[in-house]
Amino acid sequence: MLPLLLISTLPAFTLLLVAPASCKQPWKLVRELGLVALLLARELLSLQRHPAAAGRAKERQGGVLRMPPSKAKAVKAEEPALAEDADAAALPVLDLPELVLDRVLQELSPASLAAVACVCAGLRDRCSSMDGLWERHVRRKWGRVLSAAARQEWEAELLLAATSTLPRSAARRRSWVDSLACAWPFSWTRWLKGDAATTAAAARPAPPADSKSKAACWYRALECGQFWFPAQVYNREQDGHVGFLLSCYDAHLRYDRRTDTFTARYPPHGRKLAKEEDGVQWCRVRAAPASTPPPHDLHVSACLDDLRPGDHFEIQWRKNKDFPYGWWYGAVGHLESCNANEHLCRCHEDDAIVLEFKHYAPGSKWRQTTVSRKDHREKGDETDGFYGGIRKLQTKDEITTWRRFWPVDVLN
Repeated sequence: MLPLLLISTLPAFTLLLVAPASCKQPWKLVRELGLVALLLARELLSLQRHPAAAGRAKERQGGVLRMPPSKAKAVKAEEPALAEDADAAALPVLDLPELVLDRVLQELSPASLAAVACVCAGLRDRCSSMDGLWERHVRRKWGRVLSAAARQEWEAELLLAATSTLPRSAARRRSWVDSLACAWPFSWTRWLKGDAATTAAAARPAPPADSKSKAACWYRALECGQFWFPAQVYNREQDGHVGFLLSCYDAHLRYDRRTDTFTARYPPHGRKLAKEEDGVQWCRVRAAPASTPPPHDLHVSACLDDLRPGDHFEIQWRKNKDFPYGWWYGAVGHLESCNANEHLCRCHEDDAIVLEFKHYAPGSKWRQTTVSRKDHREKGDETDGFYGGIRKLQTKDEITTWRRFWPVDVLN
């Protein structure tokens, strides 16, 4: 037993000795290495038990060992006991009723599902075929930042990858279980592999998915940062750029699981190259509303007849016609001829709509503008920019989200 323990624990302690001194959680590393040592010890015990029993049986059949009848009967009596021990050592998970097994798998996290799928082919097929379970995990983590357009782009990439004519060595497929290893909780596997492997995995496109593991591949592509999905980012380039406060711009984002943030890639502005922003927090990302068009297209304003003073809205604005639109937050104001009395106000009957941006100081050219209720189209010039379509905010959640980014100081 002592040599067995030494053999099983030697790799674990070797990893501990070569662990980098910068490891922030040594206790976690020790715990995980201990688990690995226990798993190795169990495997070696199993291998030691069964080959030994098989060797004794072979010797008995070949007549190498000649034992008295009493001892031969005792050895035969031990064979059922060995078989019972082997059955008891096995984990009869697959023998559970399907409903019970499905319920157990439903309680697992995506990382735990990936670990279970590595146990055997049966569990791998079971985990990969549960599209409904993986779709639930996708909605739970990513539902707030994903739109239907994101799924369509991903499926288009899968179709392109499936019809690719790359050589097999260049287009080698990885199973979804291997890809989901990025969510495996063992920290020591990360520093052993290094950032190079992570960067290479992120640079590769998502492999084609079959019908069984499509939802699992969708989750993996998002979690491992292998897919840039379309979304919108509040206050782009937040590192001191006050020109984008209370705006929301279209971008393509990729998740970084190490920092739990996103990298945003914004479309080019005119002749300027596309910009990237790292460290975008979850609270700054939203899925593009279903009614909004691509960033260079004018939004059809279907809410103008319903706008009244006090309503909250988003309006398209761009600096010039070579730039994509961004969405800017504001509120409907009163006309100059109105005394702002809610019982006497008739602003909603007038053709002109006053749009106010109250985070700018009174007197600023950005403080307010007016648009036509009946004949609204893109208006503006190269100096003050161009105002586009208007979208009325319908829910308190949308308004609350915008108000969360309200600047501390009034802008000029």
